[in-house]
Amino acid sequence: MQLNHALIMASDINEMSLFLTHALGLTEGSRPPFGFLGVWLYDQKNVPCIHIASRHDITSSQSFYLSQMQGTQAGLPTIDHLAFVSDDYIGLKQRLMKFGVPFIEREIPEVNEHQVFITGPDNLKIEILFSRNVIN
Repeated sequence: MQLNHALIMASDINEMSLFLTHALGLTEGSRPPFGFLGVWLYDQKNVPCIHIASRHDITSSQSFYLSQMQGTQAGLPTIDHLAFVSDDYIGLKQRLMKFGVPFIEREIPEVNEHQVFITGPDNLKIEILFSRNVIN
């Protein structure tokens, strides 16, 4: 399994994006049409590794993409979730069922991805991404 990206909840999307592009040399790139403002920053290998969304004005559309987040925007953490890429969909589901770990699955057809979300201690949210080809 490999870390895929982190979603940062920022007070000012543009300020955070500018800081990360200047400090880390990341570049802004394309992003699926999620229905709320945000920025995806790409690393030198052209991989989207940092996603930025606003901690203010959370809409129902945005909440859907924020790992089924509950609660008020005042309680939003700086990092919403960690995301990993995997090709062992069956193995992951078997482990989750074996240990009684609840999960949520979602499809993002625009980028050919299948997502599995789990929540751990201290409300740590983890997303595991699979190519839709792997799960079929």
